[in-house]
Amino acid sequence: MPDMAKKKSKRRLKVWVKVVLWCCTLVIGAWILWWPISTLKDYWNKGGDACGYRTEGEEAKSDALVCVSADSLMQVKLARFVAQPTRLDTSDIALSVWDLSAQTNVFQWHDQELMVPASSLKLLTAISAMKRLGTEHCYRERVMITGDVSGGVLEGDAIFQADDNPMVESLDEYVAALKRAGIREIRGRMVLNLMRPDTLRAHHTASFWDIPYNRTPILLKGAPRVVQEMRMMLRNAGIESPRPVVEEGVRIYAAKKILLDKTTKMRDVIAPMLIHSSNIKADALHYHILNYQNRYTGSIGQRECHVDVFLRENLGYDTSRFTLNDGSGLSPENMVSADFLLELLKYAWNEPEIKDVLINEALATPGHPTRRGSLVSRMRSPLYQDRIFCKTGTLTSIGASSLCGYAHGRNGHWYAFAIINRDSPVEESRLYQDLLCKVLVK
Repeated sequence: MPDMAKKKSKRRLKVWVKVVLWCCTLVIGAWILWWPISTLKDYWNKGGDACGYRTEGEEAKSDALVCVSADSLMQVKLARFVAQPTRLDTSDIALSVWDLSAQTNVFQWHDQELMVPASSLKLLTAISAMKRLGTEHCYRERVMITGDVSGGVLEGDAIFQADDNPMVESLDEYVAALKRAGIREIRGRMVLNLMRPDTLRAHHTASFWDIPYNRTPILLKGAPRVVQEMRMMLRNAGIESPRPVVEEGVRIYAAKKILLDKTTKMRDVIAPMLIHSSNIKADALHYHILNYQNRYTGSIGQRECHVDVFLRENLGYDTSRFTLNDGSGLSPENMVSADFLLELLKYAWNEPEIKDVLINEALATPGHPTRRGSLVSRMRSPLYQDRIFCKTGTLTSIGASSLCGYAHGRNGHWYAFAIINRDSPVEESRLYQDLLCKVLVK
């Protein structure tokens, strides 16, 4: 009997030991699982960088030291990103990143090399236009008469005065203004005072079909076509008129009555130009600045290119180092550096009105219903939504691709970035650019 009691006692002891060991194992296992999860959660909640691990004593350190930590971590991330294996030749990649929140340099890779920016050059067109003309600048079209209307007859001239507005698709509403005034016959002249008398064409180094004539807005098709269109519209409206005559340059008319005065905000041109990468609107805006200066500053003639003036006065750049053939980026001979694109973005960020237009209206951004534009098939993950604002660039024929803009990281910092790929498969380059954006925002 005593032996039986001893055996039962040993069994009970073994059971309790097993229970204690299992409990210890469960507690240790739960801690092992909980610690990294809670740490990662705290890591992301505090910005996803080294700043998330500050002690109470470190909280008293300056914001500058915190920013240095954040930048150091981003530098490491970007260095690892560039160093990781890729099917692209990294010598054909130029990259530059700047921390706008801390105003510090973050990372460069071949950022001084000259490469083809493709449509990222449209950023220069947009920013220089907003600086030279103002963010509230408008295109203007007016219909005026210089005489009285009696019995449907205008005893005087009818004048259509127009800027080179790329948003005008038809002359219907301008002829309709004459008809609403009761005009059935014009006994004076029908004057077309046009800012742009010639046809908009792609730069001679680009393919001529890149700006197709049939898709060019009417005021950019040249004076002969505008005359033809006006004659047809007048005839269809039942208005007898002599053949329209074209006048260009600075003209001030002694108008007796203005029948129509219409304006179009330049911002309404810049938004689709950047979001959808419209080559027509970009080159139209590029030449509009010079046309506008020639028309409204009191004299007509050759002037220094507005881009050269803008870069010299605002960025301190010597344009002799670059090749800037157009405002759309269509020319395969355009040459700039990633550092140049970054400086352009930094300048725009420090101009509140220009920054507001770019961030809130004009740059393509993933996830936005109307602003996906050239990003429509890219960056579909919610990770990028409201965090990437950028301009794409592609010239498939020469393997050129670019992406530049702003990224809002989870650490709360805003970054300006520019990346250019050359001599590379476009799809591979785009994938690489999207992964860069992931590094910046994650």
